[in-house]
Amino acid sequence: MKRNAVVLLLLVCIVGFGFAAGQSESSKSPAEVAGTVNLYTPHGSEITDPILDAFRAKYPNVKVQIVTSGTGELLARLEAEKNNPSADVMWGGDTTSFDSYQALFASYESPEDAAMQSVDPNHKWHPFAVLCQPILVNTDLLKEDQYPATIKELVELQWKSGKAIALSDPNKSGTGYTIVSGLVNAYGWDFVKELVEKSVVMPSSDSMFKAVKDGELPAGFINEDLGAKWEAEGLPVKMIYATDAVTVQMDAVALVKDGPNPELGKLLLDFICSADSHKIAVEKISRRSARKDVDPPSFLPALGDLKLYAANEPRQIVNAKFDSLLK
Repeated sequence: MKRNAVVLLLLVCIVGFGFAAGQSESSKSPAEVAGTVNLYTPHGSEITDPILDAFRAKYPNVKVQIVTSGTGELLARLEAEKNNPSADVMWGGDTTSFDSYQALFASYESPEDAAMQSVDPNHKWHPFAVLCQPILVNTDLLKEDQYPATIKELVELQWKSGKAIALSDPNKSGTGYTIVSGLVNAYGWDFVKELVEKSVVMPSSDSMFKAVKDGELPAGFINEDLGAKWEAEGLPVKMIYATDAVTVQMDAVALVKDGPNPELGKLLLDFICSADSHKIAVEKISRRSARKDVDPPSFLPALGDLKLYAANEPRQIVNAKFDSLLK
């Protein structure tokens, strides 16, 4: 009798332990969730901080470990680490880049997918924002009658060095990849060759943006949320949505395949994709939400009024062709 009671007690403990061990993070209360989730992102703190601060407020016992670098460099790092990944989530980069490296990412059907404007049929990437890359000019260096109204006029700009345009390297920058591949989509590689000949190729999107803001070059490209911020601050810059072609991307987030903390990774991904997160993106970051139920910033032009061109070649092909233009 006593022995049967002891066996029964052990069975209860084992079953209880198994239930606790198998309990998913989503079934716990936010205060019960604990651990560390590892995030790779090309986004600057001006984008990540408002959303991650809200995540930390909801999940106070979850630490977010961040590695920041260019999109191309992060994808190369994930490729090198694929047999023993360090990251749980990659947040940032256009959907074509995720498609080009889809073997690095896990299929995951997020409960937020149904609200998105677009869904990956393979469930590898999940949309975050839609953003354009208009022309950016430095208003101290160019007079208003010199502003390029089209991409073709941009390439015709004359500058003392012969190179008038700041352009980020698509090998390292997701924004650079979107611009180069989008303009190939609009005008072809021969035109992009002309663009490169008039450009100073920058190692990152940040350096491209700052080269125009700081007056190193008269023109380049900008992600529209940052351009809107700089205009509002009264900096000597102006965004121009070219009448012939505006590049555009859908920025995304993905769960890294075989990441060390997959349940926490799903939790972070779902939060980034949530309506609350996207409202923060619109109100504090000035990004267009990729959700159907969150309106875009009112001060940005309607996408339907622009001639939009997205990347349409795999990233590896664009990188190789771009490198050949630099030789």
